Amino acid sequence: MNDKKILLETIFNKTGIYITTKNDCRLISQLIANEKVGFLSESTLYRFFLYHKHTNKPYKNTYNVLAKFCGYPDWNTFLKYYDSNYLFNEPKFLNNAIDTVIKSFVVNENFKPLIDIFDTLDEESYKTREFYGVKTFMNFQKTNSFPKFIKEFGRHHFVRQILIESLFDPYHRMNGYAESIEFYMNATDKNSNDYIRDLVFTQAVLFRHYYLTSNPKAVEYGKKLFEDPCWEASIDQLHVFPQTRFMAYKFWYLKIKNSSNIQLKAYSEYFKNWILKEIEKKDTLHELNIMYHTTKEVLSDLKFNELNSEIKLLFETKISSRYNHALEFDKLYNPNGITSILPL
Repeated sequence: MNDKKILLETIFNKTGIYITTKNDCRLISQLIANEKVGFLSESTLYRFFLYHKHTNKPYKNTYNVLAKFCGYPDWNTFLKYYDSNYLFNEPKFLNNAIDTVIKSFVVNENFKPLIDIFDTLDEESYKTREFYGVKTFMNFQKTNSFPKFIKEFGRHHFVRQILIESLFDPYHRMNGYAESIEFYMNATDKNSNDYIRDLVFTQAVLFRHYYLTSNPKAVEYGKKLFEDPCWEASIDQLHVFPQTRFMAYKFWYLKIKNSSNIQLKAYSEYFKNWILKEIEKKDTLHELNIMYHTTKEVLSDLKFNELNSEIKLLFETKISSRYNHALEFDKLYNPNGITSILPL
């Protein structure tokens, strides 16, 4: 193993400077000083990397400072990370390596190779696909290019199922996220068996976003979502999450429409009966948790405290009978898309 060559490449990956001149040594010396991991002079770095006639062995401190500058606690740890037998079994290194590759594709808007990676994951487990999805999400957060990516590849199955649906971000932490959801919606195949599901998903998440940000577009998306009778007839065929979103978000739409207290009371009774029936059907904590947090968000926002308490009791009763003990539902982890992995 050529220690100096590995150090040169590692420093280049960190700084973009490949040391070939005395001026490079000066720049790296200053960067090391700025990070306060020790001090190596320009001449020390020159002798270490470039002056090949120098036969004296460098001080151990030189190795340790360079290792710290590269992100390792000491030189021995650095060597371990760059020993192949160690590397191939080291999760942190592999994690960083994958992240570096994805970051390069995202930052340079080189999207096709990224899609090629997604294509290789078709037969992998859901958790593996989720892992790559999270890495992709985190790197797109640092750019403004997510809408452009979705506009170009919004029909791709991995992009749809993992990046947009499974890892949906209710907090819109990515630049242009609402626009990206609209591009996803535009890419929805009208002949697909999932057409209604995808349409309800996009209309609901956009309606929620525009309502919570007091954007007039909330009326437009609410009307699409709640005034088309054919959609409501299809709701029972959907997964519990879009079902619950549709049913709970209707409270917000009724508020926007300035509905009367009689209308709100009637829908409250209807909703309570609906959610009671759905709770009785569900056996997994995950599904119950999705329903609870989605409902709680809406009722808390509207200050429907009495209805909120009544519905919470329904969940607690189900949990007590299913798991033989009571759980504090408020403290359960919110399973809402990306927030199950990257909470605020």
